[in-house]
Amino acid sequence: MSTVSVRYLVTDVPAAVHFYVEHLGFEVRMQPNESFAMLSRGDLRLVLVKPAGPGAPGGGGAPMPDGTMQEPGGWNRFSVEVSDLDATALQLRNQGARFRNDIVDGVGGRQVIVEDPSGNPIELFEPLLDEARLASNNQEIHELRPIGHVQSRLTDVKAAPNQGHAGAPDAWLVIDPKVREGARDIVVGDDILVLTWLHKSRRDELATHPQDDVSKPEVGVFSTRSPARPNPIGLHRVTVLEVADGRLHVQPIEAVDGTPVIDIKPVISDDER
Repeated sequence: MSTVSVRYLVTDVPAAVHFYVEHLGFEVRMQPNESFAMLSRGDLRLVLVKPAGPGAPGGGGAPMPDGTMQEPGGWNRFSVEVSDLDATALQLRNQGARFRNDIVDGVGGRQVIVEDPSGNPIELFEPLLDEARLASNNQEIHELRPIGHVQSRLTDVKAAPNQGHAGAPDAWLVIDPKVREGARDIVVGDDILVLTWLHKSRRDELATHPQDDVSKPEVGVFSTRSPARPNPIGLHRVTVLEVADGRLHVQPIEAVDGTPVIDIKPVISDDER
């Protein structure tokens, strides 16, 4: 799943697609016509658009209000990390690619700028320091898709109690229509465990004062229920008050309005909380 999107203007979309796919390891996600294509490489989504003339439907490639047409080029660019810059650059040169410079050594690595067929720059980067490296291509990434969201009168994280039993209000769980079949057997009175993605929490905190009490010594977040943690998953034991139109009215839940719901599980034991 891509998390960063870059749009490049190109004079020839099919030629650009061929360049990025064959030489730089991109994959085609969609190419509905010869004026538009969407590619991806890891977390990067690359949108290729052919500029449209005045009066033509162009979307992202449409002219400016004063009639100025968009065009390829410039110096802003994205980087593609490579393990052997010399070999990569030599292979591209042998295949006729245009370069704007020779390989240069920087603070964190070595780089060179190559152009796509429309003249847009791409920086090929070989890191020399660990701090300059992107995540390993071998690092396993798991995609998580919310099944719904919380609809609550609680909107301010600072006003939310630390735990549901500490005065949290009731709220609705709005289930995505695509997965509502999975909630068909949940009924009023059920006790369920709701897992949420606490999207407003910090993800760089590894130690904290329990219950935000600074008089207590810091402990690792994995020994607490703190919402600030590398993967901010919330766990809420709630009771179902009402079931209506793909929604579950539950209490108590301390998640604020808009919090993604990632799973719902039944309570098996009274000890679960």
